[in-house]
Amino acid sequence: MRKKPKQGAPKGGEEVSRHISYMAALQHLADQSQRELARLMPHYGERGRIAEEIIKNVLARTLPKRFSIGTGVIFSADNQVSAQTDIVIYDNFHNSPLLSEFGSCVFPVETVYATVEVKSVLDKRELRKSIDAIMRLRSIGKKSHYVTQGILIEDGKAKSVSLKQTLSVPPRNYIVAFSQKGLGPTFEHFAAKLRKCLDEDNSHVHGVCVFDRDWFAGRVAFKWPAQLFGAEGNGLLNLYMSILRGQQNFSVYPMDLDAYLPKTESA
Repeated sequence: MRKKPKQGAPKGGEEVSRHISYMAALQHLADQSQRELARLMPHYGERGRIAEEIIKNVLARTLPKRFSIGTGVIFSADNQVSAQTDIVIYDNFHNSPLLSEFGSCVFPVETVYATVEVKSVLDKRELRKSIDAIMRLRSIGKKSHYVTQGILIEDGKAKSVSLKQTLSVPPRNYIVAFSQKGLGPTFEHFAAKLRKCLDEDNSHVHGVCVFDRDWFAGRVAFKWPAQLFGAEGNGLLNLYMSILRGQQNFSVYPMDLDAYLPKTESA
C-alpha cells in the first residue's frame, strides 16, 4: 500500500525552492523589462513615457495591493509643493489622492511611499536637477501628520482613542535613466561621480538605475560621506528589489485631515 505523504510544515528544501521560484519570477519580470526597453531604445522621443509605463506595470504586479501607482505633484499641510513627479507609489488603502484629472494626481505627502524620476539621458546636469527635486520632496516629507489608534484607561475602563502624530519620515526616492552621458565608462567611475554629487550638500537618493549599462547604485542609509552599494549587472532587478524591500518597514496610517482642512466648530 502506498504511504500518504506526511502533513505538516514544509521541509527546508521546499522553502528554499519557493524562495528561488519567487526570485526567478522577479528576475523574469526584470529581464522582460530590459528586453522591452532595449527594443524601444530607438524611439528617443517616446522612451521616457514608455519607461514609465513599463516600470509602473511591474510595480503594480509586485507591490502589495495597499499601494497604487500614479503621477503628479506632492504637497504638505504647510503648503509646500513638489515638482511634477513621474512615478508616485502611494498608499491607497487608508488614504487616497485628493484630485485626479487626465491621469495626473495631487498627493498629500502622508500618502506617498516612494517616487521615481525617469530620464532619457542622465548627465551631471540632469543628475543634479533630479537630486535637487528629491531633496525638495524630502523637505516636504519632514512633517507628516497622521492619526493612529490607541487605548485610554479611564475610571478603570478601556476605550479607543484617536492620537494625532507628526512624523518625519520622507518618501523613498529613485532615479532611472535609459542611458548616461559623461558619468564614466565603468560602474566604478559612475559610482564615484554619484558619491561626489551626493556629498556636495549631503543629498540623499535611495537608488539610481541606468538601463543600457545595467547599473544600479543605492545609497547606504545614515552614512556620510556617502557610501554606495551595487554593481554592473541586474540593474532593474536590484531596483525592483530595493523598492520591494523598502515597503516592508513603511508604516501606513490614515492622514490627519485636520492638518489640511479649516477648523470648524463642533455641531
